[in-house]
Amino acid sequence: MSLLALHDVSKSYGALKVTDGISLAVQPGETLGILGPNGAGKTTTTRMLTGVIPPDSGTATVLGHDIRKKPVLAKQGFGVVPETSNAYTDLSAWQNMMLMGELYGLPRRLAEKRASDLLGTVGLLGNKDQKVQAYSKGMKQRLILAMALVHDPKVLFLDEPTGGLDVQSTQMILSLLRDKNREGMTIFLTTHNMEEANRLCHRVAIIRHGKIVAIDAPEKLKMAID
Repeated sequence: MSLLALHDVSKSYGALKVTDGISLAVQPGETLGILGPNGAGKTTTTRMLTGVIPPDSGTATVLGHDIRKKPVLAKQGFGVVPETSNAYTDLSAWQNMMLMGELYGLPRRLAEKRASDLLGTVGLLGNKDQKVQAYSKGMKQRLILAMALVHDPKVLFLDEPTGGLDVQSTQMILSLLRDKNREGMTIFLTTHNMEEANRLCHRVAIIRHGKIVAIDAPEKLKMAID
């Protein structure tokens, strides 16, 4: 059974067709990358799967739930790392982590244990009481990854998670994603970086002008392109 699925999904804004009949399925434990240039429809695809925007036509399901009909059930089982930080900048990293724990109904002690472990893993435990507004872009991105993981989701969505980051933050994020996938987490990743997709993904779907034009293992796609 697919954990994530899109069936003939389209989305337009006025005369602009952003996605055009996209169909794909992601299997349990798979890391799937959506690769394409800016404006190809990558972010829109992610937003439809996560329930941020509704498709004009077609269906999107996550963990067996139609994201439009049962959004709460679907959202309880996944985490999201958007391209732009969604952490509360007037709160500390620790306060942001505790807030996420409360939103997902975690017992306080479990939330504190996971927050401590995750902030340690992303190198922010020493800065946990500092307000996020003082964080660098890389620190903010590492924090929102930790926030997305605090409830131990079955599925993780990431939209350009390493865009514009320093080498240290990029390597830390990629390493954590590989570890989580090895532990069984299913990952849906958008990127325009083929090398990043090659390092992380079991399969890569290439999207152009709102259509999936190829989907295969990254090494096979690289051979076809070369």
